[in-house]
Amino acid sequence: MSKAKPEIRTITRLVPPSGNLVQGQSELAINPELARIANQMIGESHNHYSPSEGTKELRRAVAGKIATINNIKVDPDATPLELMITPGATGGLIAIAQVYLRGASALAFEPYYPYHGKILDELGGKMEIMNLHGENLELDEHELRNTCRRLKDRANFPLKAIIACTPANPTGKVFTQTELEMIANVCHEFDLLCISDEVYEHYVIGEHPHTPIATLPGMWERTISTNSFSKSWNISGWRLGYTYGHGSLVGKLNYSNSIFYVCSPTPLQLALAKVLMATPTYYEDLRANFSSKRLRATKALESVGFKIYDSGSAFYLWARIPEGFGDAMQLNDLLMRGGVGAVPGSAFADSDDWDNYMRICIAREDDVLDGALQKVKTVLGSA
Repeated sequence: MSKAKPEIRTITRLVPPSGNLVQGQSELAINPELARIANQMIGESHNHYSPSEGTKELRRAVAGKIATINNIKVDPDATPLELMITPGATGGLIAIAQVYLRGASALAFEPYYPYHGKILDELGGKMEIMNLHGENLELDEHELRNTCRRLKDRANFPLKAIIACTPANPTGKVFTQTELEMIANVCHEFDLLCISDEVYEHYVIGEHPHTPIATLPGMWERTISTNSFSKSWNISGWRLGYTYGHGSLVGKLNYSNSIFYVCSPTPLQLALAKVLMATPTYYEDLRANFSSKRLRATKALESVGFKIYDSGSAFYLWARIPEGFGDAMQLNDLLMRGGVGAVPGSAFADSDDWDNYMRICIAREDDVLDGALQKVKTVLGSA
């Protein structure tokens, strides 16, 4: 029998907004200029179909972002496509699974993002799991190589890809250069596709910088990168993301994008294109804001016995629960009675290794975050 897991959206509905440290979305206010331009685009009647690969305005803006921040040159006008706009990063992951992973498997690292597996399950694929180890969630190269060797040529669901999610959901782990090179080496050795999920790239604050795996030698030709504007621009309900890579890989995805979605929201694409790279300090300011949130949240949680993983990023806290409270599901039940909640670690794992951990989302306005943290301290202080 498979292990029962907490359901994130169900927990979210049971917790008041003032105590919601649950759902992994940024609930900060929209950028005022972005809101103004979006209203303008709608008012000017840019409300019709656009190309399934995205408007040329947003694709060109995104190509500029990728060149400036990721040091990768992508041609937004290339044929076959090297870049397409998708309904969030999820839209890109769905297209990848549809085109490349039906009847095949992809390897992910536990603790993992559940939607990676759910998408594969729905589209006739399978997610395989390999655990990260120790307090620093380290990747073992010997285990990685042996796992891929075992899965590569099996009859059912042969291994076709590795999912590299960095910074990772749920832990925030920023993979080191050495670990990325391990993944790249194994992709070369076993002729695997790399699916690089980089949604949280702008929240890296630690000693290890965000390195797109596509920049490693020989990886541009075998990496499809997915990203989203949902977190960094506080617009998860807009459903805008992007997918990019070598034309031989990305060019095959747009048919699925068209069939499943027709297009991403036209006026919202046009609005985002105008602001995406307009403020040179935008992402620097974002990191500073979240670094401050992380410091305050860490101090508050450590004061009642949590042990916070030093992930190197600042959208989530991955925390070991205080001693004496059973597992994280039991603790979360207690917290929810006090009007606050997070996500037990078992939501992100098949093994029992993470039952005493929680994912805590700090992407909240300061008054909401501080109030929710005070509720945690009140509940645990009286327990």
